Amino acid sequence: MTAAQVAALVGGRLVGADRSISGVGPLDSAERHELAFAEGKVPEDNKAGVLLVREALPGRTCVVVANPARAFARLLAQLFPEVDGLLEQPRGVDVDQPAPSTWVETFVHPTATVHPSAILGVSSAVHAGAFVGAWCQVGAGTVLYPNVVLYPGTIVGDRCRIHAGAVLGADGFRYQSDPKGPQKVPQVGRVIVGDDVEIGPNCVIDRAFLEATRIGDGSKLDGLVMVGHNVQIGRGAVLAAQVGLAGGVKVGDGAMLGGQAGVAEHREIGAGAMVAGQSGVGRDVPPGEAVLGSPAMPLRVARRVYAVLPRLPELVRAIMREKG
Repeated sequence: MTAAQVAALVGGRLVGADRSISGVGPLDSAERHELAFAEGKVPEDNKAGVLLVREALPGRTCVVVANPARAFARLLAQLFPEVDGLLEQPRGVDVDQPAPSTWVETFVHPTATVHPSAILGVSSAVHAGAFVGAWCQVGAGTVLYPNVVLYPGTIVGDRCRIHAGAVLGADGFRYQSDPKGPQKVPQVGRVIVGDDVEIGPNCVIDRAFLEATRIGDGSKLDGLVMVGHNVQIGRGAVLAAQVGLAGGVKVGDGAMLGGQAGVAEHREIGAGAMVAGQSGVGRDVPPGEAVLGSPAMPLRVARRVYAVLPRLPELVRAIMREKG
């Protein structure tokens, strides 16, 4: 596709030399053959061949539109078509991966569905009712329990255990405001799971907007954990039941999150940090720090706060009496 064709598709204005693109990428890592969008300032080191922006940049090939994010969503829908509601080929999949026939000694239950382009590693197992979509890879010794769903392009490493009902690679939850109501933004990335990972029953791990939602080697997720789009979980992290991570969260190596803890979008939980159960994290948590409460506070502070809470009504009455 050329920049001129992009401009025609999204109703924009081409500024600068016309040039071809063969893909799209994030603003901070797009290559010269890719298009990226920007709602604000474009980084000086940006290499994108074509920019989708509100105002043209001198010396760059730009498609100028009133709403770059909305135009980019429209472009994604054209570049990454769906077949029967599933992405035909997510961004970043390796279409040159070895043929499935090179893999042996797998168990696939008769009621499971495995796409012909998917790869199943040696001694892997796909149990009843599971679904493995196009361009998926399942590592050696990995077990997919009944009714697990791997959306197209999902990669699961070696020796993983994905328990019943887990869904990896579903659409990220992202919408654009529009006078007609919320408009869906296509999520064309995927999910990549490392080696020795365990994912509990009914977990949901959303695919990324453009790149990959990642679960690091050796991490363990309990049942009903929700991992939003673009989340990056490091090695050896432990997430207890019903933890919720909003889009773009980063969890460092060895971090631990207690049951029903929630982390706001684009926050970072440092390596070795501990988040107590039912905590609401709205700020970054430094490496090694323990936090508690909602809003989450350092443990030493939270203990003092909770010690005072039962006496709060009495203290308020005392203050009101002093004020007359």
